[in-house]
Amino acid sequence: MLTLPILNFAIRCRDVCRSYGKLKVLNNLNLAVPQGQIYGLLGPSGCGKTTLLKCIVGTLKISRGHITVLGKPPAFPGHDIPGKKVGYMPQELALYNEFTISDTLTFFGRIHGLTSKETQARMNFLIDFLDLPQKTSLVRNLSGGQRRRVSLGAALLQNPELLILDEPTVGVDPVLRSKYHTCTVPILSVLQTLEHAFLQLCETSDQVGSKRDSSSPDGTLDKSQSFENGKDESQPILGVGSPPAEESLKLDWKVRARHVLPKWRNIAALMIKTLVRMKRMPGSLCFQFLLPVIQVSLICLCVGGDPKGIQVAIVNNETSPSAFSQSFLSFLDNSSVQQVNLSHKEAFEGIYNGEYWSVIGFGKNFTSYLTKRMLQRQVSQEIIDGGSIHVWLDQTNRQIALMVQKKLHQAFQAFVDYKLGGMAYMVALPIKFEEPIYGSQNTDFTTFVTPGAVLRSTPYYTCVGVIVAQESFSEFIEFCLSVFLSGVSSLETMLAHLFSQLFVISVQIILLLLMMLLVFKNPNEGSLVLVIILIVLQGVTGISFGLVISSAIDDEQSANQAALGIFYPNLILSGIIWPVECIPYPLRYLSLVLPQTYASEALRCIMYRGWGLSRMMVWRGFAVTLGWNTFFLILATVILKLRT
Repeated sequence: MLTLPILNFAIRCRDVCRSYGKLKVLNNLNLAVPQGQIYGLLGPSGCGKTTLLKCIVGTLKISRGHITVLGKPPAFPGHDIPGKKVGYMPQELALYNEFTISDTLTFFGRIHGLTSKETQARMNFLIDFLDLPQKTSLVRNLSGGQRRRVSLGAALLQNPELLILDEPTVGVDPVLRSKYHTCTVPILSVLQTLEHAFLQLCETSDQVGSKRDSSSPDGTLDKSQSFENGKDESQPILGVGSPPAEESLKLDWKVRARHVLPKWRNIAALMIKTLVRMKRMPGSLCFQFLLPVIQVSLICLCVGGDPKGIQVAIVNNETSPSAFSQSFLSFLDNSSVQQVNLSHKEAFEGIYNGEYWSVIGFGKNFTSYLTKRMLQRQVSQEIIDGGSIHVWLDQTNRQIALMVQKKLHQAFQAFVDYKLGGMAYMVALPIKFEEPIYGSQNTDFTTFVTPGAVLRSTPYYTCVGVIVAQESFSEFIEFCLSVFLSGVSSLETMLAHLFSQLFVISVQIILLLLMMLLVFKNPNEGSLVLVIILIVLQGVTGISFGLVISSAIDDEQSANQAALGIFYPNLILSGIIWPVECIPYPLRYLSLVLPQTYASEALRCIMYRGWGLSRMMVWRGFAVTLGWNTFFLILATVILKLRT
């Protein structure tokens, strides 16, 4: 840790304790780091070094005790700890491979509130001082040592009063180490050289490593490795020095409000960061833009329409061209049903072998018997059977079987109208279907499925896009730690990611609506504004749920598996591909609390019934969606805060 000579003590810890459940990591730690000095924090793995650093910079709360950093407790409103006063260089590289050196330093400049001119001036100095390549170089193309220097530059960018370096010389060549001396000696004027200090720390670290066998079994340090004057370092390493006078800690309500409320400067910086990453990842961007459109297009093309080219066997025992059977068959829709004339034996062999979906049979006296059925008031059972069209169906595919029945009914109605004209009512069913209140007589299953498919595809692919956009979780955590030490809150991180993903959702919605309304001619009787708002809110559901998954699950593969595992049960239970009324209890109760169930119903009511927010079935869909969005965002924020 390097500090600037401003106060008497940069860091003071008094009786600091920190526990994880029953495990005590820091126990009554006392520590004092003077201003203007280099302080080496050494110890074996697991002794509490990282925990202490997190407590010092305010990203982790202590169980008890006191800590002051540059005169005030960490995370004190208006104190900029964490924030501009502290620079942090993590041991693991917290850099985005898609960024250039300029992108990286500009991002941290925005976070710290530097002007563009100030950022450029500091950037030019640091690139020269740290012997970095051109600022347009991508991080992915840099060597390991160059990446560490970029990380150091990000920590030095804002001229922090407190600089925390976690193993800064790993991967750094001796020439660069000498440059540390050039930079820090004029500032510190305490030690001989920074290189000498690092050398001493390395030698001491080797000595400590040789004594690890004498450390306590739980991994903490023994008394010979204490920080100050025989203090037992096996105790937790977190604490606060003597707190400032009570008067100095009083704050104006405006300062407290600024500390609590999200800072739009930080949100804007994070949004620009995300958009730059999107630009550098065109494959992921196309994935998010096009896949929802492709999915909905495939549903409109392939789901819900009438089957085509269904082969049915025709067993017609009438030979006369003027027979009623021939006339009837002429009204059968040949685009859906392909008629194959066969003998009785061949027809049934074919349907048993799966070659045909139906057998349609006519008796040899079908014409005369049907005439008698229509004209005589009383007929025998033989005439009834002989004047009937006999149909044998393969019911293994219900949709095809229903379609064949539908086409036969339509063909018979057309045949009767043709033969009887005004007297067709004599053989018609005494049921008349009037014009539908909503929809049309020709509404197909695709019309039912499409709204739910739009609401499901947008959140799912947005969720997957969020997961794909995240790097490995360990790198993400290190980056978040660097950002949080720059004064960015978990809420600001969530909001920035949410707002930047709205750009993706906007493009998705434009493409989806063009495809759905103009290409496939889906009806829309209601407000297009309400349709867009509901789809956007469902997209936000996908974003927020993606943030929950990417924050809670370590690797991308497991996160994608979790998203996929949740997607299919939700698709089945949400009434998207089949009505909720068909779901048995108690599964229906589960269905009704899912994010897409009421939303799908609301979208159908808007598009097909022309309803507005005054209807309960519409505003209920909006309310449930907003509730889930709020829950997911809060949960993602809490998980991210806990894990970082």
